[in-house]
Order: sequence, then structure tokens, then C-alpha cells
Amino acid sequence: MLDILFPKVCPSCRIAALKTENLCSLCFSDIRFINDWSFCQKCGVPFGFFDSTDEDDTGLDLKSGEHLCGKCIKGKFCFEKARSIAIYDGKIRDMIISFKYEGKLSIGDVLVDILTTNMPKDLDSFDSVVPVPLHIVKLRQREYNQSVILATGLAKYAGVNCDLFGIKRTRETRPQIEIVSEDERRRNVKGAFSVTEDHKFKGKSILLVDDVFTTGSTSEECSKMLLNSGAYKVQVLTLTRAKRM
Repeated sequence: MLDILFPKVCPSCRIAALKTENLCSLCFSDIRFINDWSFCQKCGVPFGFFDSTDEDDTGLDLKSGEHLCGKCIKGKFCFEKARSIAIYDGKIRDMIISFKYEGKLSIGDVLVDILTTNMPKDLDSFDSVVPVPLHIVKLRQREYNQSVILATGLAKYAGVNCDLFGIKRTRETRPQIEIVSEDERRRNVKGAFSVTEDHKFKGKSILLVDDVFTTGSTSEECSKMLLNSGAYKVQVLTLTRAKRM
């Protein structure tokens, strides 16, 4: 009866009625999944999509026989690999903005579903899921960390532990998406994270989870802390991949 009086509507367009699905077919078809492209086997950037010289400067890693982007050929990242589910644009971008900044927590369930049902098949096994933390000031303003919601949903799906307090943000930083220069992005997050306990992740394989991957500066800083605390491998999984600005 309630479904008749108050039909479930698509959280993206807020128009189309839904039955069991989380998104209407029109909004779902707007999502551009990265698996539809060839992508760098290290950082996961899709070749050709962003039309960037650095990203399109692909080569063959002679050691592994895998294609890498120009940035990864130069060995810029310490994490094992990074993967993203979709391109940060269109409907999924709008949903992430509503989820993060407009307090629409119900959208989190939809985003977790997109994340878990499209898990990359080439991720190695992992012992624990770790969300990218917010600084306490920003957490008090927003009242929740969107990455925690994604990470806890994914950990439950994978049947592994989600460590919510193993890594913390030690100082407040500007949102990376607002910064144009890659060098400035790197400086913005340099030294902004620390582990809460020495050797906390010793001998563990960690999956670091966030909502958006842009230049990888945040993922790299967090990965350094995790590896320094004893983790033997860090992989990164983000819901979306944004264009390097």
C-alpha cells in the first residue's frame, strides 16, 4: 500500500518510478563505466578518454608486459594499483555531490551498490578496507564521511574488516577537486595523514577506498602511511575517476 501511495523514485532524476532497481534505466545508462575503456594497469586511468598528453603517453612496461600511462612509467605511485568504477561526470557526479555536500545519505546505498556490483576483477585479495579519512573539523561540519559509508558497504560485501580509525587526517586541507595544479594538490595533502598506531597494518594487504580519484595525490599520501606502518600491499578503489585538471 505504501508503495502505491509513495512510490519509490529514482534518486538521480527524482522522476522515474522504481520497482526493485536502485536507478532508472535512463540514469543508469548515463554512467560511463571505466571497464568500457582500455586503462593503465597501475593507476587505472582510461586511455584516450581524457585526451591528456600525459595519460595518452602510453608504453609497455617491459618487466610486466602491461600497458602503463606516462605518469606510471615514471614510477610516480607507491600503491600496487588503483581502480575506479566510473567516470566522474553526468548523473553519478551529481549523486556524489548530493551525497557529500547536501546531506542526502540515502544516495549512499545506491553508490555502494554501484561500487560492489562492479568490483574490478583484477584486484588482488585484501585483508582490510580503509576509508580515506576526513579532518575532524570537516567531519563535524558534514556529520559523516562519505568514504566511510562506501568502505563499510564494500567491506561487508567482501566479508573483510573495515578499519575506520587506523589512519587519520592530521590537518585540514582544501578539497582536491578545487585545486587546478597537480603540484599544488600534492603539496596540499603532503604530511596530512598519519597512522594511529605504529605497525598497525603489519603484514596486511589493504584496500584504500574513496569516492573520487583525480591526480592520485591523496591516495598516494595515504598509501605511504599504510606501507610505512607495515602493510605489504596497498590497492586503491574509488567509485569514480575525475579528469586531471
